[in-house]
Parts: sequence; structure tokens; C-alpha cells
Amino acid sequence: MEESLDYEKLGLLIEIAKMGGLDREVRLSSREFAERLGISRQSASRKLRELEEGELVERVVTPRGQYVRITRKGARALRKVWEELGRILGEEEGILVLEGRVVRGLGEGGYYVSLPMYKKQFVEKLGFDPYPGTLNVRLTPESIGARRRLEYMQGITIEGFTESGRKYGGAVCFKARINGRVWGALLLIERTHHGPDIVELIAPVHLRRELGLRDGDFVRIEVVP
Repeated sequence: MEESLDYEKLGLLIEIAKMGGLDREVRLSSREFAERLGISRQSASRKLRELEEGELVERVVTPRGQYVRITRKGARALRKVWEELGRILGEEEGILVLEGRVVRGLGEGGYYVSLPMYKKQFVEKLGFDPYPGTLNVRLTPESIGARRRLEYMQGITIEGFTESGRKYGGAVCFKARINGRVWGALLLIERTHHGPDIVELIAPVHLRRELGLRDGDFVRIEVVP
């Protein structure tokens, strides 16, 4: 837990997260916040300003109302508490589940995965030599929010590099089990043509062949933090 973050602020962040503020901007008036917390409207407004000043939330005021979203700093603070509670209670961290359907990619995955500088890091950091290709999965609307949580989580960093004057971006990997059968990794790629609804998977085997997958087939991804 960050030293400057007290338990009161954690409670405020949890309340905003319960409203969906961890994944998106949520409309939140000072009056509504006050009712949720059982305090005065003035106190609620002051507490929101304190969270904003501490860079724990972003706050935007428009003619339509006030919108609040938890920042990366705030999300990291919540995650640290979750991890600490897991250790105290002697429980393993939860598994983040993403679901979606197979879609055809741009055909570039095999090329990038096979580049020596990437391949070496995959073997050293993930413990397997990936099949030269990626499986693209279009996430369900419910899973897009869960995928965004990965951006606040500590994954396995694959460093970018420069070769022959060309820059290759990095990525963050998370070990994952695909359809309950094959262990591989989910990639969050620094430079990608895909939107947040698409994730790419790698594994030591050809995932389509190993799991008998075709375009449109359902995929369940269990990400291990």
C-alpha cells in the first residue's frame, strides 16, 4: 500500500469501483456520493477533491454532470490491498476470466513471434518456445472491462528493440490457460492495429489445431496474475 494512502481513501475508491469507476468514467454527483457514504454533500465534495489532488481519480465536470474514473495509481492501490488480504487469509489470488470468439487476424503474428529478439524473451520469461503465430479472440462486452484491468496489473514485460533502423514495440504478457486445456500467454501489445476488444494469445502449440478451433468458436481464457 502506498504510504500516503489511508484507509478512508481506500474506502472511497472501493465505493467508486463498485459503481464501475475502475473500468470507465461514471457519472457521480456530490449529492449521490454523500448519500452512499452517509455524510454531508460538502464533505463528499471535499473528499472527491482530495482523491483528485492525490491523483487517485480523474474528475471531469460538464454541463451534463460530474464524471469520475479511478486512475492507474488508484487501481494499483486497490490491487495492493487485494494482494495483502489474499496473503493474510492464506488464499490464492483470483483468476481473471475473459471470454470471446476466435477471429481471423492480419497474418502478422507469426512473423513477430518468430523474430529472434522476441523469441528469446518468450523462452526465457514464459518458459516455452511459442508456435509462430497468434490466436486472435474478440472479447464479449463483459470481458472488455476485465481486459482493461490487466493494464493495471503486473505482467511479464517483453522489451521492444531496434533493428536495422526499425523500431519494434514491447508487450506485456500474462500466463493463461485456454479452454481449460492449453497453457500459454495473453499479450498486451504496445503497438497494435487492434482495439481493446481483441486480445492475442500464444502457446507452445498451434492453438487452432490443438483445440479444434475455427473462426467464431467460443474461447475461455483464464489469466493467472
